[in-house]
Amino acid sequence: MKIKRKKKNTSMARKAVAISVTSSVFLAVVCLLVSCIFFQREAIKIYEGMETSLTRSALVEVDNAVLNDLIIRTAEAYNSIDDPVALRNSDEEAYFARFADIQNSPEYKKIWKQLNNDRRATISTAYCLSLIYPTKGYWVYVMDASDTNVQRCGELMFDDFSAYIGHPGMDYEGNVTISEKYGRVRTDGICVLVDEEKEINSYFTADIPISEAIKNVKIFLIQSACGAFIVALFTCIGVFVAVNKIAVRPIDDMAGKAEDFVGMYEERFDTHTGTDVFQDVYDGDVKELIKLAISLRSMELEMNSYLRDIDKLVGEKARISTELDIATKIQEATIPRNFSDFDKYHQFELWGDCKPAKEVGGDFYDFFMLDEDHLCLVMADVSGKGIPAALYMMVSKIAIKTRAEQGGNPSEIIAYVNDRLSANNSVDMFVTVWLGILTLSTGHVIAANAGHEYPVVTDETGNYVLMKDKHGFVCGGMGGLKYKDYEFDIPKGGRLFIYTDGVPETQNTKDEFYGTERMVEALNHCKDLDPEHTIEQMHTSLVKFSEGAEQFDDTTLLNVWYKG
Repeated sequence: MKIKRKKKNTSMARKAVAISVTSSVFLAVVCLLVSCIFFQREAIKIYEGMETSLTRSALVEVDNAVLNDLIIRTAEAYNSIDDPVALRNSDEEAYFARFADIQNSPEYKKIWKQLNNDRRATISTAYCLSLIYPTKGYWVYVMDASDTNVQRCGELMFDDFSAYIGHPGMDYEGNVTISEKYGRVRTDGICVLVDEEKEINSYFTADIPISEAIKNVKIFLIQSACGAFIVALFTCIGVFVAVNKIAVRPIDDMAGKAEDFVGMYEERFDTHTGTDVFQDVYDGDVKELIKLAISLRSMELEMNSYLRDIDKLVGEKARISTELDIATKIQEATIPRNFSDFDKYHQFELWGDCKPAKEVGGDFYDFFMLDEDHLCLVMADVSGKGIPAALYMMVSKIAIKTRAEQGGNPSEIIAYVNDRLSANNSVDMFVTVWLGILTLSTGHVIAANAGHEYPVVTDETGNYVLMKDKHGFVCGGMGGLKYKDYEFDIPKGGRLFIYTDGVPETQNTKDEFYGTERMVEALNHCKDLDPEHTIEQMHTSLVKFSEGAEQFDDTTLLNVWYKG
């Protein structure tokens, strides 16, 4: 036997502190993260501005006419190759031989030396002169002045340059990369040469490590975290003291008064006398506690009134009757009767009705669109009758529709519902379910049956025929069960009729059952009628057969006309 552990109680003050601590920590973390993001962005902007200034200063030191000539020569050498990428990958030496004269020229070496010396005098780790071909998705190095991983003239580097298409000469979009030597590196630069006729877009860029910016962010994060912790600590102490004084102590007093009120129950019940326990239970200014005190006082006055009127038991019967009437209306409202809402779907027409044996029952049908091409049809019957069955019916209906709208086959939907209903089923109730999904464009139906009645479908001749499908176990009886789907097609102009066992088990005064054979025969007498009149004719047939006998079980019917 499993022993249920007693739930540990916690005071309101402690809960208030816990909530304030959690919220303070959460807000502090969010604020710190947001602050770090903006702080880091501002730091990167500063570096970006520095890189642009460095590139402009470096270009002043070199002969721009010679530099432009090197760019044009590199572009011409590149354009002379039919497929640069293929040649670079297949024959590296042959590829770089096309650029060897440029890289070995005195002009190239002179400018490279000037740029490299200028780079060493700054915080930049590399100066790169390159050609960008945005439509091809890569750039071509003209010159790389750095102290590590120097790229040869003509080397290809692949990246996403889609933003440059149609915008020659725009500023280079800065980005951050990871270097084994320098860590995170920021790259920015300026446009050097644009020749739209020759399709030349050349950029001069500089690389700067941003590890210093990240270091400042970390220091800022640590300092802010310490400050936030101190503020949160004092806030929690203040919350604890304030909640204990304003709320906890007054509530404790009210709880003590409530215990006194309960302790006097037997005496008040025997003597039919009132009490005055909650007269002055609270004199503070907290709105919620004032409302609670007023509620307790009102409860006491109501109890006193109840004790004075305890002999008037007739009113109790009237109350039960009213509540049952409300329950009937609530249940009727849950059974869909919005048939006209589906007039926009020309592929089908449907009608249904549910007549409970008592004020409330356990039968129900449902229909709803899963999407524009799939209609879900449900027919179910809860064990038992009356209010318990009605409550179980509501739970079952909600579970089925909620799971069906999440997608899946009928077998998966019914399996889910079975598991939910089987869990903690202390009342030992169950429900039989037939669930089908109709594809409006084809008339194809995928269905599953959990212990429900056989459906009735018209064949190619238009006659109703009982379809003896394979049943699974009822829902709610045992968890962990698997159900199987089966499939069939409703021909164009065909009908589908689903029902609960209240139809074939309708009895007359001779204790004879209506039966499925008589039901199919009655359906074939009205096979050319629309769904609404079909349901009416079936009710008429049941009433005529019962010969005035009292209705023993709920009768629920749903008829679907598939027009194709």
